[in-house]
Amino acid sequence: PNKAIKHAPKRSLVESQPPSDRAPQAARSCGLVDCRRQHRYLEPKPCLLHTRQRLPKAMASFFPTSTTECYVTKHVRNSEILENNCFEYGGADVAGPRCRFAANCILLKVLYIGLEPYMRVFCVTGKEPEWDVGRVPRGKVIGEVLQSNVPWISIGMKVKVTAPWRTYTWVEVTPRVLVEELDNTVPPELYLGLAGSGGRTARLALEKLVKPQAGHVALVTAAASCVGLAACQLMRMEGVTVLGSCGSERKVTLLKKLGVKAFNYKTENADEALARLAPTGLDFLFDNTAGRVRTAAIKIMRGGGVILTSGRIARYDAFGGPAGGDEALEKQIIYENCLHDYGQFFVGHFSGDFVECTSHIIRLYKRGRLKNFDTIVDGFHNLGEAFAGIFRGKNVGRTIVRLYDDAGAFFEAPAPDAPAPAPAPAPAPAPWRVDV
Repeated sequence: PNKAIKHAPKRSLVESQPPSDRAPQAARSCGLVDCRRQHRYLEPKPCLLHTRQRLPKAMASFFPTSTTECYVTKHVRNSEILENNCFEYGGADVAGPRCRFAANCILLKVLYIGLEPYMRVFCVTGKEPEWDVGRVPRGKVIGEVLQSNVPWISIGMKVKVTAPWRTYTWVEVTPRVLVEELDNTVPPELYLGLAGSGGRTARLALEKLVKPQAGHVALVTAAASCVGLAACQLMRMEGVTVLGSCGSERKVTLLKKLGVKAFNYKTENADEALARLAPTGLDFLFDNTAGRVRTAAIKIMRGGGVILTSGRIARYDAFGGPAGGDEALEKQIIYENCLHDYGQFFVGHFSGDFVECTSHIIRLYKRGRLKNFDTIVDGFHNLGEAFAGIFRGKNVGRTIVRLYDDAGAFFEAPAPDAPAPAPAPAPAPAPWRVDV
């Protein structure tokens, strides 16, 4: 083993992984986080250390010496409440190019991290190996390229890619890894929400599967979520009357400004609200929640109506109590009324259309036809709290963790022994960041 790594005072990027998941013996000395994948699954293409090649001088201009990482400390079932203490933070060493830089890698300074609800059910419950206890999770991030050994990725470029939750991190670029160069004329956060998985899920589902026609009445559940906001706006463009359910009066106000007939399912019974807003029934359901609102919508759907299921966030966490609903009744109504239920769709099935879809959404955004809404949380140390906040209804649109302020200064975590500030009156809720 590399002695510089072995005797480092902090965890190294290799030693931070469990022993059973480290690189095989033939590749262990290179020190690359994901070197095991390169040697095991791809064609033999050893790192530069193995081939004893020298790096170009341009690559040795800047290498950070340390990084901060967020790792999983425990798993939480969907029947339990996700708390902030499911994650902890620690330091890791970032060594120099000789033992870190593989032939097809880039080094990123992470600027933004996007948090998505699906991570709760597939990841925090331990169903994905990358979310095992002690491992550093992966997700969509936006970063600045500090070093690159990929011909078409240059130093200084800002890109979006799937990467570990670290302040600095290596990314192995393979044919299966989508690296997107950002359009500098739009806010970079746009690529994590409206122009990312949120907008893609809404547009590709409505384009590839089924689209409501002008004059139809549609309901979008969790309408103030990233996917929900995109679906509402896209269907409104087609002349569809859009209803939306959400969980606060602030969200109701926001949706009404977009032309959506919204109601708060926490303060108004879903059956009564839908009877008031759609007295003639529904033609289309774009469901993000499951639970009692879904059941209430299916009850009043007209014959031949269409159901698209994007998510089931009401069943992801126990914070909001039982999701409710009656799945047996739903199946009976779907059968008797000849409703077209497309089931749960997965946007990854349309990965070949991602780039074109993002370009289309950005064009609509620049023309002012789509508006973007994000919930920005400052500080890498607040990543766990921001993730838990999704399931408490604190977010509108995509929840994004920002690591640097506008002046380029890193948001430092407060000192552990710092005295607690004096209690102050609760301020008015901060406005969401809105791009109009």
